[in-house]
Amino acid sequence: MDQHDNGDYFWVLLESFDNSMEFESLMEAAKGFHTYGEALQAGYAVLRGLPEDMNVGPREEADESAFAEDGASELDCARHDR
Repeated sequence: MDQHDNGDYFWVLLESFDNSMEFESLMEAAKGFHTYGEALQAGYAVLRGLPEDMNVGPREEADESAFAEDGASELDCARHDR
């Protein structure tokens, strides 16, 4: 979670490559949320939409169509290229 100067909260999904302890921003909210809880729920919804199979998890580049399911498209997120 990241709180900007104006007080809004933004979720950020981080990813580590090659089992390193360094993390890169994978995606982040494009719009702020008034509370930490709202941002947490929105970020979790996007994270939940990444894998096709919840028992396996995301193994490849996430398909953009995953964000259209379960209303996740309303969350407005920015994807970062690696």
